[in-house]
Amino acid sequence: MERRDAIIVGGRVLDFDGDLDLPAVADIFIENGRIAAVGEAASQRAMNRSDVERIDAAGKLVIPGLVNAHYHSHDVMLRGLFEQMPLDVWGFYSFPGNYSRRSRADIYLRTVLGATECLVNGITTVQDMVTVVGDDREHVDAILGGYEDCGARVVLGLQVVDRAAADCVPYWDGLSQHASSQLRRSANTAGLQKLIEELIVGTSRPRLRWALAPSAPQRCSDALLSWATDLARAHDLQIFTHLYEARSQAVLARMSYPNASLLDHMAKFGMLGPRLTIAHGVWISDQELAQFGAAGANLAFNPMSNMKLLNGFAPIRQYIAAGAGVGLGCDNCSGNDAQSLFQSMKMFALYWGLQSPAGDAGAARQALHAATIGGARAVGMEGEIGEIKPGYRADLVLIDLDAACYRPLNSAVRQLVYGETGTAVDTVIVDGKVVVRNREPVARSARALKAAAEEAKLRLQPDIDAVAARNKTFVDELLSAYRKAEQYPLDFDRYSMR
Repeated sequence: MERRDAIIVGGRVLDFDGDLDLPAVADIFIENGRIAAVGEAASQRAMNRSDVERIDAAGKLVIPGLVNAHYHSHDVMLRGLFEQMPLDVWGFYSFPGNYSRRSRADIYLRTVLGATECLVNGITTVQDMVTVVGDDREHVDAILGGYEDCGARVVLGLQVVDRAAADCVPYWDGLSQHASSQLRRSANTAGLQKLIEELIVGTSRPRLRWALAPSAPQRCSDALLSWATDLARAHDLQIFTHLYEARSQAVLARMSYPNASLLDHMAKFGMLGPRLTIAHGVWISDQELAQFGAAGANLAFNPMSNMKLLNGFAPIRQYIAAGAGVGLGCDNCSGNDAQSLFQSMKMFALYWGLQSPAGDAGAARQALHAATIGGARAVGMEGEIGEIKPGYRADLVLIDLDAACYRPLNSAVRQLVYGETGTAVDTVIVDGKVVVRNREPVARSARALKAAAEEAKLRLQPDIDAVAARNKTFVDELLSAYRKAEQYPLDFDRYSMR
């Protein structure tokens, strides 16, 4: 995928400062992987340049590349296997530690499968909070190679957790000896921490940005949270973590943490601020939400997985009103099944409408903002991606306006958010390189990826069957604990949209 300077000609360019219903037609000049000029200045820059690639965008909408602000590539091969499982049960089926070590080739393949799905759906930047079991450098290299080869931009954080599961979920300390034997395993992360430190200072790639990823405050020791905060500060890195994803986590906070607050627990390490991005944030109290927004921290909102894993509805209007940044994510392939920010944007807009007064407007604009500008802020790349402006990285998506959902074109922003499914994504450009052309990934054909995925599934199937058989022996106890936590009284309800 050789990068050439290019001019995108004749497209309707989506600009948040312009008309989002009927965006103006303008050219975009790309130089050295960045947007050099838009409009008449772009045409002037390209004039008399025989080495410039010409990309015809007539009849197309040009939008900033979408930002998937929360994703895990480690369970791509498990899509379609699970439904109607609460979060704390689902993890025993989906987390990599439940499976035998995969080959380097399989780790590379799952990375490419997930990243390519993102690209063909217009996602140019992915925040991958990936779990590597132990300090497996070979697997990390496979992940890095997968992203580099398919052309996606990645903000990569290796997920770390060192507390036993039994200490992280209410009422799991009272389970039977058999169930407890599955829940009492803690991890020594010293080797992984050392690897992360080495990678941050010693490994760079053109479209790679490192991040820290302590899994969740309740899953990490004080020492691990302190380490992550100090390392992020030393290297100016974003911190990604899960917070208040499920109701049980709000219950745990009230049972086990000072001030009944996981947010206060994080704040004591200096973690709370613009460098922090939490995933989910569903069961946050109003008081904590105000604290979170005042600190300028960020939410990666995952409406699809929040519902599929039975977690409830995040108060997104309150987050924005409080001053928090809000981006959008797709989350796991086994907890959502699709890496589609078009699905997430539509759901965001529907949430926004139901959390707003009747007759209010602007839900589609807010959704698109979260998938672009908000996502850029959430992954620590504000001012670099998420808009079509000179100086920004040339991460762009061309949408075919001949598609059915744009007949007729009344409002580009609303039809993009409410009607687009990803099928009209024609061309995707990352860092000035075309990575999807005529709806087909450039690096590896969709047909080849499908064949490779089916072969890898056959290799994984014995493990899938063994995990299901093992879990069957204690899953009823986990569900019993889940139902008990559901009865714990809280003074707010995130199963209600309002």
